[in-house]
Amino acid sequence: MAETSAKPTRGVIYTAWGHDHVDVARRSAASVKRTNPDLGTAIWCKEGDDTSGFDQAFIIPKQMKRPKVEALADSPYDETLYLDNDTIVRDDLGSMFDLLQKYEMCGAQVILWHRPRHQKKVNLDLPESFPEINAGVLLYRKTDRVLAFLKDWTDTFLASGLKIDQPSFREVLWRSDIAFYVLPTQFNKRVFEASELIWSDQPRPRILHLEILRPQKNPIKRWLSNLIR
Repeated sequence: MAETSAKPTRGVIYTAWGHDHVDVARRSAASVKRTNPDLGTAIWCKEGDDTSGFDQAFIIPKQMKRPKVEALADSPYDETLYLDNDTIVRDDLGSMFDLLQKYEMCGAQVILWHRPRHQKKVNLDLPESFPEINAGVLLYRKTDRVLAFLKDWTDTFLASGLKIDQPSFREVLWRSDIAFYVLPTQFNKRVFEASELIWSDQPRPRILHLEILRPQKNPIKRWLSNLIR
């Protein structure tokens, strides 16, 4: 009888530092479970944080300077979706993960790529027609090339002296040979036009990634943030 290969494990990972950020990550993880109950969830956080609502939890090592970049290679899943904490998943993501049958990594382009802050240089002069990828929603499978990519990204980011990680991701992607696919904006919905709140012919967003979903000190903004599901 022929052996069958095991189905790859699929899951969503987060990194969070501090009570408020863990709370918004937990809300995002709850949206994953509500819409994609078969996906696992894991979080990297500091010791003592409340990790209820996640399937797995890991302590951020003291030597990590940017867990969002450095922890990705240690995902417990074969196929991983990294999400920033300020996200809400609103629909099934099965077809998104199915992209990994062909591609090794997927991400959505920065919408406002023309702004100077999205044209920052680390080492290379790149054409502006090669926009940054928004690193808050990254889908990948653990191949040797992806692990090498993540190591290169870590090294390039740490050497860059920048506080933001997307310029280094852009340059590493330019010189990489991984099979990369650019996701439709509905899988990383960053910007809403006012007209969309009334009517739109655009596809329904699968993943919301909005600033209002970050921890909010203002009570009105916090109330608005909690309305989004």
